[in-house]
Amino acid sequence: MSLLAGSAWRLSGWAIRVGLVAVLMATAIEITATDSAAAPGSPARRVLVISLPTASWESLAGRDLPNLDRFFEDAALGSVSVRGVGRRTTAGDGYLTMGAGTRARGLAVEEGQAFDVDEPVGTTTAGGIVSDRGDIPPFEGLVNLAMPDLIRLNEALPYDAELGSVGETLADGGWSRAVVANADGVGSTGQAVRVRTATLALADSGGVVPEGEVDSDLLVDDSLAAFGVRLDVDRVVAAAERSWRDNAVVLVEASDLARADAYRAANGADADARTDAAYRATDALVGRLLDLVDLERDAVLIVGPNHPVGQPQLTIAALRTPGREGGLLESATTRRAGIVTLADIGPTIVDLAGLDVPTSMEGTPFEAVAGGDSASRRASLVATDQAARFRDRVVAPVSEVVVLISLAVWVVAALAIGRWRGRTRLRRVATWGALWVLGVFPATYLAGPFAFHAYGVWWYWAFIASVAAALATAELLVGRRDRLDPLIGALGLIVVVLIVDVVTGARLQLNTVFGYSPIVGGRFAGLGNLAFGQLAGAGILLAGLLLRRFEGPRGRLGALAVLFLVLLVVGLPFWGADVGGALTMVVVVGVTTMLVLGKRVRGRTLVAWGATSVAVLAVFAIIDLSRPASDRTHLGRLVARIGDEGIGAFTTVVGRKLGANLSVLTGSIWTLMLPVAFGFLAWLIWRGPDFLRRVRFDLAEVLPGLALAAVLGFALNDSGIAVPGIMLGVVNAALAYFVLTEPVAHTAD
Repeated sequence: MSLLAGSAWRLSGWAIRVGLVAVLMATAIEITATDSAAAPGSPARRVLVISLPTASWESLAGRDLPNLDRFFEDAALGSVSVRGVGRRTTAGDGYLTMGAGTRARGLAVEEGQAFDVDEPVGTTTAGGIVSDRGDIPPFEGLVNLAMPDLIRLNEALPYDAELGSVGETLADGGWSRAVVANADGVGSTGQAVRVRTATLALADSGGVVPEGEVDSDLLVDDSLAAFGVRLDVDRVVAAAERSWRDNAVVLVEASDLARADAYRAANGADADARTDAAYRATDALVGRLLDLVDLERDAVLIVGPNHPVGQPQLTIAALRTPGREGGLLESATTRRAGIVTLADIGPTIVDLAGLDVPTSMEGTPFEAVAGGDSASRRASLVATDQAARFRDRVVAPVSEVVVLISLAVWVVAALAIGRWRGRTRLRRVATWGALWVLGVFPATYLAGPFAFHAYGVWWYWAFIASVAAALATAELLVGRRDRLDPLIGALGLIVVVLIVDVVTGARLQLNTVFGYSPIVGGRFAGLGNLAFGQLAGAGILLAGLLLRRFEGPRGRLGALAVLFLVLLVVGLPFWGADVGGALTMVVVVGVTTMLVLGKRVRGRTLVAWGATSVAVLAVFAIIDLSRPASDRTHLGRLVARIGDEGIGAFTTVVGRKLGANLSVLTGSIWTLMLPVAFGFLAWLIWRGPDFLRRVRFDLAEVLPGLALAAVLGFALNDSGIAVPGIMLGVVNAALAYFVLTEPVAHTAD
């Protein structure tokens, strides 16, 4: 009989695994049938790219820029996340990333060393330098002499950027390309500095752009301009017009904006006035360039390749293509209306030319979705940028407060089970404090719909503190029937807020402190890593408490329902789309399910559920690959790259994520949660073994799952230690509440 029971259990265990994979496959197949965003339009006859360095929607707002405003009326608009290899993006980083379609890094001064082929450089010419280093110089056009050094630099980075990929793809497809730019200025030593970095956007791997102009003849003296010079509009337009023919991509940089930003960074006199003058000159240049364009057949792309010096923020993107007008821009990279990435610009240029985007490019072409009238679109883009910058300012202080108050709660909890065990008032305050900490997590998401970037930081703090306080008080009042009820309410609220948000579009994830920021650019849709840590910790604990609060079949059913719902929300590509989270939760849910059903977990059990998690991931990858390339998530694009480039594409991603993990390990405030949590645990072992035994008894079925979630969450997510750190923020506040509400003999205060 026992043999038959064991066989039945093994069969049921595999049935659970196979059923899980089947359900996920069926759901993913259904998703592939849904409509995707519209492509930008038909292939263009010619493509004009206008670069507005450092420009943001906020910097354009309130200025009299009639030519740009007229273009934006009928263009699809978006904000560019210019986050590249590092947090701060220079012009060189921006243009190299545009030209590679993959994040790349520049070399400061060297990257701007571009010349006309016959332009004098020292005692020779730019073409002569190319010849001296053993390459065949072009007979005409432009050459960026820093390209060999830039290639060597980027070969050492874990991004596999193929510099010059856009230029070479266009050349192979029969398209000509030209760059017209000159952002030359004055360096900190007072010497003239060449800044012709824009050439990197369309150069091939040898640094060559076949046509265009970058020499100082493009400049005229102007005492009111930054560094006393500005672009000669007539000369710039004439240079662009010479290359404006069928099957041509012409990039023109509004270099006065780059010069004005460098002047401001150097603390030049009247920097604001000179910036205003640069915008007026830029608008006049844009108007003249648009006169060359037939918008029925040509495409015009306006982008900001980098943010101002020392001021990370979103920049602008606007696109007019044949056959389509208006809307908001997004990409398969972001899956977020109104937001695209710097790496998407190169693939968009290639796509506008009607050419196939190389799989080496991590970016994806822009797409257009509905988005209201131009004024409302621009206002929403300004608000998104302001909210992102506000979020990035408050994320560290909020995290620090949560960690410090958690520490205070744990200290009081330790005292309450030690020498001050009978002081009920102290225990009540600390119990409320533990629930307050748990209330902070949903409060940060509930703050998302409000424009606190406009109201001010103190209003934000007041909102978070008061909402968390109201939640803690309500949970204590409503949950008086059983000591577990307030904790169930607090954990349940975290789970409900996150799940409802993710299944309705993850609106509360964007620009909230424990969500994600488009300026940081790690994620743009679905469930963020910090939110995953909260959802996993709260969901697993909630399952354990439901199991204990409602003993018998009801408790088991409730616990398993919570676990599987969390798994689906985390992993499904149209909801959480968290690859590392899905791999983690399949193992956690499988192991916890066995414990909830009273089955032993052995080493082979972990192996089996690990294999199941890989199978689930493979299902997602297969379904993702069956979709059009423009609709694939990062998982499908990675598998496609592995098919084209071999296992090296996979090892690159693994190496990059490992590097991100290690960098976060020493730089995250959440790292402090580990010694604090382990210290509290050590105190329990020393001073409160009875409490520890009670916790182990009440939560026996979910404690292994919590440990697995922490370890795998750290290993499989590029936020590294922040995932188990914030998970411990939830778990240990719950543990403190659990300990503080343990019945004790009454002693007067």
